[in-house]
Amino acid sequence: MMRVRFNKFERVAGLFVLVAVVGFLFSMLSVAIKQGWFETKIYLTTTFENADGIHPGTSVQMAGLKAGSVESVDLTHDNKILVRFYMLSKFHPKVKKDSQAQLTRPFIIGERVLEVTVGSEKESQVPPEASIASYETMDLMTVMSGKKLGNYLETMSTMVENLKTLAEAFLDKNRTQAFINMFDRVDPLLKNLNTMSVEVIKLSKQATKDENLAIVLSQLTTTTKELNKIIPDINEKAPNLAKDLATVVSNLSVLTEQFKVFIPAIAEVAPDLPRSSRRALEALDEAVVLLKAMEKSFLVRGNVQEVREEESKQQRKPAAGK
Repeated sequence: MMRVRFNKFERVAGLFVLVAVVGFLFSMLSVAIKQGWFETKIYLTTTFENADGIHPGTSVQMAGLKAGSVESVDLTHDNKILVRFYMLSKFHPKVKKDSQAQLTRPFIIGERVLEVTVGSEKESQVPPEASIASYETMDLMTVMSGKKLGNYLETMSTMVENLKTLAEAFLDKNRTQAFINMFDRVDPLLKNLNTMSVEVIKLSKQATKDENLAIVLSQLTTTTKELNKIIPDINEKAPNLAKDLATVVSNLSVLTEQFKVFIPAIAEVAPDLPRSSRRALEALDEAVVLLKAMEKSFLVRGNVQEVREEESKQQRKPAAGK
């Protein structure tokens, strides 16, 4: 067997090639370790309304650290975007029930990443293949996209039309003056509201002073209980009380109306009533004196005696009948 011999230059070249291959393999191994190719992966899912900026291979981050990657993006039957992604096992304990997935852009013009928030300690850990809640976010690039920008411009156009209508309405001088008058009335209204609030505070302080309100309410409770005891007896003994009260009120109303007619006549003669009363008493006194004088006259003395005897007999007859 022929033995192959390498010269000095060939040996040096072979050594360089061997070192390069070993370095390449070591670099590939370190990259694989850093990328987590040998770590256990935990797969999770989430849903979004819009898949703008997300695709298989999109980076998954947690607290700014690369934690995994998006595996697939699918459209569901209810027009939702189902995103399936994986995370390295060392990040899995931080994914809790209250964790959320959101699409963010680390830089203004960079690609979007799927950010998973760190859950709270009191919540339980999310199991593998589970679904976590999503949170829709907006950024400058999303707003400036053609689809969004068209909707915003349409909304702004409608808003400008409405402002134009409003401006045309205020071109009328009367409407503008009415609008100014409205603001002029606001200040007195606010002052009145302030005064009312101060008075209400005073009233509430007075009501709560020495527990006055509580005492009044307790007395009202006692009064209500007593009325509940009395009302059945009143209904039993006087069933027509309400009807009678209505009749009394009606009669009082009629009497009030009659007094309205009678009072003016009394008011007209009221100044002469004291003098007329005195004159009437004087006339009665004079009549009594005249009658007594006539009784003493011999012409009517006998007739007076007969009348008194007849009156005496008539007063005795009812007594005898008893």
